[in-house]
Amino acid sequence: MQKMKQDLEAEKSALQTQFEQEKKDLSQALDHAQTEQRSHSAKLQGQVKRNQQLQSENQKLTQENEALSAQLKQLQTQLAEQGQQLEITQEALKAAKTDLDTNDMQRKALVAKVGASHQQLVSCEEKNSRLYNYGHELISLYDDASVYQKIMRSEPFFQLKRVELENLLQDKQAQLLENKVDTIATP
Repeated sequence: MQKMKQDLEAEKSALQTQFEQEKKDLSQALDHAQTEQRSHSAKLQGQVKRNQQLQSENQKLTQENEALSAQLKQLQTQLAEQGQQLEITQEALKAAKTDLDTNDMQRKALVAKVGASHQQLVSCEEKNSRLYNYGHELISLYDDASVYQKIMRSEPFFQLKRVELENLLQDKQAQLLENKVDTIATP
């Protein structure tokens, strides 16, 4: 029995040593686990703070995105309105250019017409001046006639002066016809 008691005590002391060793190992493992837990806890708190910062930044970016989207829609609306105004302005410009071209052609036609009318007027004035001179010459021939010329005009037998006067009259009539004013076309 004593041997058994000794064996049991030896076994007890071996178990006690083993228990102490395991207790020590477990205590070290627990310390190590607690240290790791604190380290992970600190990292987790850092990650939580980082996550909160990222969420805050995400909210800011979302708000900025919404503001930019609203601004983009507004700019697109303004761009569409300006595009319509540009089309209207281009159409008005085309119409104005067409009107300008038409007016320019009409102006050129009127300038040409005025030039032709001016030339006709100048020609008429020249012919009128010549006709006045011819008429004045005829009147002066009859008014300034001497007594001899008057007798010769009325001389019934040979009528030489009469033939001379008729020739002179025909020459003056030819000059009058040559300088006759053509009818001016009225617009």
